[in-house]
Amino acid sequence: MAENGQTPRLTWYDPADGFGGKIGRTAAESEPAWPRLTEAPAGAPNVLIIVLDDTGFAQLGCFGGLGGRVETPHMDRLAAGGLRYNNWHTTALCSPTRAALLTGRNHHSVGVGNIMEYATGYPGYNAQIPHAAVMLPAVLVEHGYNTMALGKWHLAPDEHISAAGPYDRWPLGRGFERFYGFLPGETDQWHPDLWYDNHRIEPPRTPEEGYHLSADLVDKAIEFINEQKAVTAEKPFFTYLAFGAHHAPHHAPREYIDRYQGRFDDGWDVIHQETLARQIELGIVPAGTQLPPRNPGVKAWDAHTENEQRVLRRQMEVYAAFMSHTDDQIGRLLEFLAHIGQMENTLVILISDNGASGEGGPMGLASEMSYFNMASESTEDMLAVLDQWGMPGLHPHYATGWAMVGNTPQRWYKQQVHEGGVRDPLIIHWPARIHDRGVVRTQFHHVTDIFPTILEVIGIEMPEVVRGHKQIPLEGVSMAYSLTEGAAATRKTQQYFEIFGHRALWKDGWKAVTFHWTKYLNMLYSREGVTHDMDFDADDWELYNMNEDFSEMNSLAHTHSDKLEEMIEAWWEEARKYNVLPLDDSNAARLQVPKPVVFKPRDRYTFYAPVRIVRPASPDVRRRTHSIIAEVTIPEGGCEGAIVSNGSHDGGYTLYVKDGKAHYLVNYLAQEYYSVSSERLPTGPVTLRVDFVSNGDLSGQATLSVNGQAVGDVLVEKTNPAAYAVAEGLEIGGDGSVAVAPDYASPYPFTGVIRKVELLIGKGAAADHEADARVAGYRQ
Repeated sequence: MAENGQTPRLTWYDPADGFGGKIGRTAAESEPAWPRLTEAPAGAPNVLIIVLDDTGFAQLGCFGGLGGRVETPHMDRLAAGGLRYNNWHTTALCSPTRAALLTGRNHHSVGVGNIMEYATGYPGYNAQIPHAAVMLPAVLVEHGYNTMALGKWHLAPDEHISAAGPYDRWPLGRGFERFYGFLPGETDQWHPDLWYDNHRIEPPRTPEEGYHLSADLVDKAIEFINEQKAVTAEKPFFTYLAFGAHHAPHHAPREYIDRYQGRFDDGWDVIHQETLARQIELGIVPAGTQLPPRNPGVKAWDAHTENEQRVLRRQMEVYAAFMSHTDDQIGRLLEFLAHIGQMENTLVILISDNGASGEGGPMGLASEMSYFNMASESTEDMLAVLDQWGMPGLHPHYATGWAMVGNTPQRWYKQQVHEGGVRDPLIIHWPARIHDRGVVRTQFHHVTDIFPTILEVIGIEMPEVVRGHKQIPLEGVSMAYSLTEGAAATRKTQQYFEIFGHRALWKDGWKAVTFHWTKYLNMLYSREGVTHDMDFDADDWELYNMNEDFSEMNSLAHTHSDKLEEMIEAWWEEARKYNVLPLDDSNAARLQVPKPVVFKPRDRYTFYAPVRIVRPASPDVRRRTHSIIAEVTIPEGGCEGAIVSNGSHDGGYTLYVKDGKAHYLVNYLAQEYYSVSSERLPTGPVTLRVDFVSNGDLSGQATLSVNGQAVGDVLVEKTNPAAYAVAEGLEIGGDGSVAVAPDYASPYPFTGVIRKVELLIGKGAAADHEADARVAGYRQ
């Protein structure tokens, strides 16, 4: 306190300039000063980015809503109070779009030319986003923002996703101060693989208690924001909320599914036409836009049998329910912001990361594990579980026909660079700044443009150095002008696209594009035709005047051949500039490329309970001879629980104790179970051993021993060749997500004492890289 009773004023200085006070021999002869605290520019808005997964251009109500059949009232209200963009583009794939969004650079420029699992040793594809391409939250933190990420990440190399790290490419290593969500490309919405900051946690409730990941993410977002505003009401936040919805598996509460019963009985051909009509009515597409024919592999609705139609209708009912449930969670967050007086000055940006997904194939799937493990599903198989579609225990995906309608009026899907893959919904809402509300903006924009837009509206220049790293320039172009200038011409002149060898260039309203056919796509879309695997010169290029041809219906390649050649050459220039080369259309081959690894495969692992390991870091015993040796203590009165488990409801293996006996069980796709059991176990120290001798294929002989004495064996005729589960890996001391065995329920902790578990891995057949590729591709 100063002598006159007034609180002395603080003196600030910039640490880069050195101490700004005065230092004498004593405090009486000195003047204090403090390093300047970071503060956001006056009036800086909160920023909320909401990312939807695998959501097509036509699936939100305000973008057509599948002919008005899908209800998304909260997102529609955002659009009514803000702006919709009908010419906004992504990269057509998950990780690349998120990398471009958060860095403001093209995805190849930051090493994310494909999903993280498909990394190769080239600058555009190594999956290691450089610190010279800092993410948006790292910039905002240094300008007075609190930053928080929730939901899907999928921006760390696959081999980095374990408790061993390294953590520098996890959210907290890239500028976010808080994180709550999941790290790989997808997760079970009922039983997610959940991480809080840098440590793994269990979901706070069970599905039986009303748990669903989307609701949990919004609960946590409200908690984070509420805590921040309670302490520093004037400090703005940056919240990145990336739902797992609406990526497979499609999971929704039953009451939401029931709302949509019968809503899609007309089938996709009728709804395709009705959706375009509604889009024209809403002004989201120009009058006169033509509807493309069905994509290859999509049959006419009437060509399906009644049983097939029953299955297909249910798929869309569940997907629509998934969307409406997500919409309600978004509504809860927006209502909270309004309640605390923050909605007026919150910049809300809602996007999808790519077009609707055609990865379900012509008939869809009750379980993606069937696709991973090359086990076909018949219509009868799907009918048998139709009532459980969307519920815990199934991992469903819808058919390509529904994805086609979801991308109306555009051709193709996610993974392709025709408009069906790259033209996606964008809504921007900011009451304090946007006054021209409820209208459609038509300027061409790209996902890289979001980063510089946010900096401009806040009033921040992109720093040349962040966290000691000199920054490569932003490659996006701010679209801030479009918030107030509806009639302004786009300020972007060109943008390239490339995914899996599909290529395109947009330039001054023209678009050159080529679809690169491979054996994989022929299989996925049930097409018989010529493929161009690794022969990129054989691809046919198309040319469109996008100012006149919204749905890419009339190629001008033959009538404007000079223009097409000019565009193709410009694409190659962009490819050389932004690390797109070398082109690579491979799937399995990419997984065989040697990579730097955090953990090295061993032939002996030792574990101590409790421990839980994510799938990428779990020892791989597929097709391999191996042994499990568990040293346990059985207490007086007995015990129960899983000692070792790996997998989930859809497959895996487990060694457990129940009814006083030891049991070893192998689950093949929840279709077949193979088990062997002991007699009642003695109390005290016991050594349990399982020896699995592989036959060099998917089968093997399993022998269970107790204290060195074999007590039984079983011929295991089938094991999952590709994956036991989406994310669940090896666990010692329980089975914490979805139970591998049908005769116990998760988490089934072992109630005895586990002193040590060893896993010995011997010889076996070569890994099935094609199967690995299916898993990686599906997890996008």
